[in-house]
Amino acid sequence: MKMKMSLRFILIIITLCVYNVEASQKGGRAPAIEILPPEGIVYEVKQYRESNVKRACQIGIAYSSNAKEALPIVIFIHGGGWSKGDKDIVAYQALRYAKRGYVGITLSYRLVQESPFPTCIYDVKEAIRYIKSICGDIPGDLNRIGLQGYSAGAHLALVAALSDEGDFHSGMYSEYDSKVQCVVAVSAPTDFIARKKIGNKCMTKEQREDDDFLKSVSPVYLIHEKQVPVFMMHGDADDVVKTFHYENFQRRCILVGNCNFILDVFPGGNHTYFFKNARTEHPKMDRFFDEHLLVKSD
Repeated sequence: MKMKMSLRFILIIITLCVYNVEASQKGGRAPAIEILPPEGIVYEVKQYRESNVKRACQIGIAYSSNAKEALPIVIFIHGGGWSKGDKDIVAYQALRYAKRGYVGITLSYRLVQESPFPTCIYDVKEAIRYIKSICGDIPGDLNRIGLQGYSAGAHLALVAALSDEGDFHSGMYSEYDSKVQCVVAVSAPTDFIARKKIGNKCMTKEQREDDDFLKSVSPVYLIHEKQVPVFMMHGDADDVVKTFHYENFQRRCILVGNCNFILDVFPGGNHTYFFKNARTEHPKMDRFFDEHLLVKSD
């Protein structure tokens, strides 16, 4: 019991540290963090595409050294307004999921100052295909993959999961698809049309004025009746990603008759509530992934 409490305390401290890093970072790729996996966990870094920007297109993979069968995979996508962050700041989640019997993966993508938007969407979908291509080398089940993203990372997770296979396709690893089985989206921007009044700083002026383009990268316009299960978590006092994002998403799901959507609104929660309330919010996410990924598909 003491060991479990100690591990839980350590994870809470790490979570709060990650929040502080994200909140204080002004822009650009976050400094590299030395990842020290706990005993019994393997952690390795792989490059899913060549990039002139160091660490821009990498994944960090964590799994049990004693894994004897193909395990479900959860891919964690960092936030940062599409302009800052790195895979290392959510590596703690990959390690936590490895301890839970998953393959936990943390993903870096090219930031908008490294390659213009929407390159980051192409990167995420390519990374998913790459991960499927190496499932013979890691104990991962390519038919049981979930995505989790926070803020900009949640936007990328939703677009990757809801967009057509041919959209945002880099042409790499084409023998595999980028389909996943479920998504957890925390504090997710979903509607760039409604956001026009605020401004979409990650985009060019031409992109911001092109409604067709804005719809193509807005998860709310990608909703369809047969989409994968989506668990959306949001604070109702979020002043960064306003409440209309989850309200419009929920309204659209009802309109198209989609039943694979769960919304969890945290009373009084701001944009970073998920980190500050990890003790209550992590278990919600965990239960969702367990429900959709632990049972092997036929």
